[in-house]
Amino acid sequence: MQKFFRRIRLKILSKGNLKRYLIYAIVEILLIVIGILLALSLNTWQNNNINSTIEKDYISDLIIDIRQDTSYFNDRRIKNIKTKIEALNQAKAYLLGNYQINDTLLFLNKVGYGARYSRVVATSNSSTYTELVSTGNLRIIKDKEIRKEIINYYGSKDAATKTVQGSKTGYLDYINSLRSFKKDTPNQISISDQRRMLKKLNEDRFYGLINQELTFADGLEIHFKKGLENGKKLIEILQAYSNKIN
Repeated sequence: MQKFFRRIRLKILSKGNLKRYLIYAIVEILLIVIGILLALSLNTWQNNNINSTIEKDYISDLIIDIRQDTSYFNDRRIKNIKTKIEALNQAKAYLLGNYQINDTLLFLNKVGYGARYSRVVATSNSSTYTELVSTGNLRIIKDKEIRKEIINYYGSKDAATKTVQGSKTGYLDYINSLRSFKKDTPNQISISDQRRMLKKLNEDRFYGLINQELTFADGLEIHFKKGLENGKKLIEILQAYSNKIN
């Protein structure tokens, strides 16, 4: 191409036609500028395509992570939390003299169920979000509102998890101190342990632990429900956005 332009320039100069040479020079410059602009446009188009592919991959990975979160905050666990609260309220009613025990073993096992999720650590698969933040790639997600939704989801979830973990009580430790637990027969409690448990369950300390655990369980139920609700909502938003990415 350079040789082609060079031959034309030499041919025009040899004829001594300055006006025609100036016109040619302008045309050559325009062609060069157009060529540069086309190259830049092609490069920008290629980069946009690459970024769109990366963006779609990140969105897909986020959906996978959030689905794993919502599988933890599922309806079964929320139902178990409700059962935990019922067990704690039954134990409280017993201490207040408002509950008559018909089956001692069944009652004590229900009291023990009140300790379920006492040391719960909410699982959170945030590997994709952590990578987006640490690498600065969060801006690859072009839509500002979508970025805001993602940031708010992980921010609120982390804050709720810290609050729940900071509210743990000594209910579980107290229950475990009253009986020997066997993994193969978790519902079996010896007669001597049953007597001791009934005696210790009437202490003021246990009443206080029940109230603390009820407060904890209430917060945990809200945390689970909110986690499930927010996760499902964000998945829908991300799926709709992913379908729009070219």
